[in-house]
Amino acid sequence: MSNHTIAPAITTWAELRTPDLEVLNRVEVARLLAIDPRTVDHGIDDGTIPAVRIGRRVLIPRRPFLETFCIATRQGTPPDPPR
Repeated sequence: MSNHTIAPAITTWAELRTPDLEVLNRVEVARLLAIDPRTVDHGIDDGTIPAVRIGRRVLIPRRPFLETFCIATRQGTPPDPPR
């Protein structure tokens, strides 16, 4: 058995709201926002997108990300994603 477990990529807003998910990567955020990952990097650098750097990895905490874009995290019908 390997210690390297790769979680499936988050591709929908409904998947993003699952309570067991705590962090996202920049590619997942780019897909959700329909922007280039380099644009996510710029948002992280200017503080628009909350992120934590661990070595070369960039992790985006789920709750602060949702709050930044005013997306409710409670159960129920999800609002439309930002455009």
